[in-house]
Amino acid sequence: MIIEMVRHGLTEGNAQRRYVGATDMPLSEEGLRLTKAGRRDEGAGHVFVTPLQRTQQTAAILYPNAQQTIVPDLREMDFGAFEGRTYDELENDPDFQAWNADGGMQPSPGGEGRLGFSQRATAALTQLIAQAAAQGQREIRIVAHGGIIMSLMAVHALPQKPYYDWWVDNLTGYRVRVNPALWGEQPVFDEVERVDYNAQAS
Repeated sequence: MIIEMVRHGLTEGNAQRRYVGATDMPLSEEGLRLTKAGRRDEGAGHVFVTPLQRTQQTAAILYPNAQQTIVPDLREMDFGAFEGRTYDELENDPDFQAWNADGGMQPSPGGEGRLGFSQRATAALTQLIAQAAAQGQREIRIVAHGGIIMSLMAVHALPQKPYYDWWVDNLTGYRVRVNPALWGEQPVFDEVERVDYNAQAS
């Protein structure tokens, strides 16, 4: 089974390097322009998206003929009290310093941490794999968020690499292969390749 995971197009929050997770921020004008200028997969019939409009807007452009299904647990991390702020604005905040001391593994004030976030992402993907296998589907397409993609790659991709080593820019991501029959015991991505929907990658 092939799984393609792509990060949504550019938002104002991305451009300003803000912590934008739970905020339902749309694509910016530049994000829309770049997404429309990029390549498309008109043969895709179905794509999974998140409740946040930036993924739905992106999927409608990248996969113009695909039906969208919302998967709530593929939404981006909720940064709680840090939502909408930049690192420079937060670097002297004691709560932020405490949260960031271990890379944000524990929940932020009023939000999530990478540990629980990663578990949520894996549970959502596991359900999608099981559903696809039961229906005889051989491909899964997902338009989600950078944090979701990095979390899944850090946990399941081989060779193993740290979370931030799996960074994805807007409109990029990964295409991986999984064995649904072995996923319960060996939840690994057997093959990994980069995908890029930007214009220069066409």
